[in-house]
Amino acid sequence: MKITPLHPSLGAEVTGVDLGTPLDESTGQALVRALADHLALVFHDQSLTPEQYLEAATIFGPPMEQHYSQHHMPGFPLIGMIWHRNGQRPAERWHTDHTNRERPPAATILYGVEIPSAGGGTSVANMRAAYRALQDDERRRLDTLTTFNELDSDHADTRQEDREKYGTPIEHPMVRTHPVHGSRAVYFHITKATHISGMTPEASKAYMSDLIERMIRPEIVYHHAWRRGDVLVIDDRATMHRAHGDYDRAQSRVLWRIIVEGDRPRLMRWGAPGAPQAPHAPGRE
Repeated sequence: MKITPLHPSLGAEVTGVDLGTPLDESTGQALVRALADHLALVFHDQSLTPEQYLEAATIFGPPMEQHYSQHHMPGFPLIGMIWHRNGQRPAERWHTDHTNRERPPAATILYGVEIPSAGGGTSVANMRAAYRALQDDERRRLDTLTTFNELDSDHADTRQEDREKYGTPIEHPMVRTHPVHGSRAVYFHITKATHISGMTPEASKAYMSDLIERMIRPEIVYHHAWRRGDVLVIDDRATMHRAHGDYDRAQSRVLWRIIVEGDRPRLMRWGAPGAPQAPHAPGRE
């Protein structure tokens, strides 16, 4: 196995690994650490059945249910299908997945099944670097804030059973400590967050929009141009990502998606038991 950085801020290509075959424990542990350090991992030229895809995903955590069950793969409810022809729109706003869950995903794993001839890429932003670039007073303010998260209200096709199952509001910090890496990252989903603690919904949306515009700069973004057979693993604990709808809709863009369960987001204070002892944790910024 070889791990090669793809961008100065985040992203790495992994070669010498066939995700369709069982991996030994040491390789799995190395990949978990590589994801924490690089925040996005790319595996090219994979050929996976749904069963193999699910098995490979367990390297990074237990696959968890996705709340848009209308897009589940028939016979494989833990695999979601991203495909514009089943009525989905590209998720073009910066976000991190499923923040309305008590234990949101540690990682989102995407597999490129059908790829358009041009466009349709996925961009990933390093929210660890975004946090560190903020002024001290704004970091201190963010450290005190939380968001309240629910299912998106703008998905009219969401099934009532999903609304009932996943509709309970969940509170999460706007800055979280990475359980593997130990560093801090800005953490929120602008459409799932109904409001920020102590702020109106309108003021909350305005502040989050302003944050995204100021924080996400080209130097902290890795853009993935899809090839058929690619697997892209995104660390949801320290990134945001977005799809690009800049492709010919007469062509198909089909991705399979698995999300794997993570820990409950929390912000650990410097010097607390188990917390990093300084704001400069090892690994890539």
